[in-house]
Amino acid sequence: MLRADKLSLRLGSRQILSGIDLQLIPGQVTAILGPNGAGKTSLLRLLSGEWIPDDGTVILNGSALKDIPIRRLGQIRAYLHQESSLNFAFTVLEVVLLGRSPHMQGSERPIDYEISRKALKKVDLEEREDDLYTTLSGGEKQRVHLARVLAQVDEDSNEEPRYLFLDEPTNNLDLSHQQTICRTVRDLAEKGVAVCMVIHDLNQAIQVADKVIILEKGKIALSGNPEEIANSGECDRIFGVELTRIQIDGATCPYLVFNPDTKPRGV
Repeated sequence: MLRADKLSLRLGSRQILSGIDLQLIPGQVTAILGPNGAGKTSLLRLLSGEWIPDDGTVILNGSALKDIPIRRLGQIRAYLHQESSLNFAFTVLEVVLLGRSPHMQGSERPIDYEISRKALKKVDLEEREDDLYTTLSGGEKQRVHLARVLAQVDEDSNEEPRYLFLDEPTNNLDLSHQQTICRTVRDLAEKGVAVCMVIHDLNQAIQVADKVIILEKGKIALSGNPEEIANSGECDRIFGVELTRIQIDGATCPYLVFNPDTKPRGV
């Protein structure tokens, strides 16, 4: 389990995050939402160990996150950034193999190729492994990097609990591949991976997550299961919109529909 206690972050004179307490549990998907500037990406960077908080602690599998050797950390957690740039003429498979680096003792092993190809299949790019990464579309590149982090925390590993941090993983993707990503995230959770994802689509979050956290001005404004969040009138206030709630057969909780007859507050 990952536990964050009283996390705070300042950038210059600006307070980005303040007093954040949360837990990430293996086998569950946690979705983080909030208005622009609420601190979502900053929180993900603190939880993943990419940034160090000004105050507070992060405990991962019983150890202080800051004390875990970087190689070991790379074996049990992966982080997909909102944007990933790579200008080298690597093939698609070579990019995905980069995710196996923390696990290698030298050159790539047959198991690294097997895991990387399996990850490419999950994102529907198994036929493109020999293509140059630089020739792909923006959405295809996004899926390659998702395959890279999937290979890094291969869910068939017998290692201690693993953690996957995703910053807007459905960005730039068409509807079909958005659904593919959501399905993959659920599959990972069912196999014991703790997934924490920043996402803007409230309906997607409600459908894929076990727990939803909504940030407002650097603090947790709402936290609960999807149904609790969907039915909270605080969502309307926090996002500055008026939402219509409807129940659809088979859905576990109401969908949220933007009312076209109302204007965002402040307009």
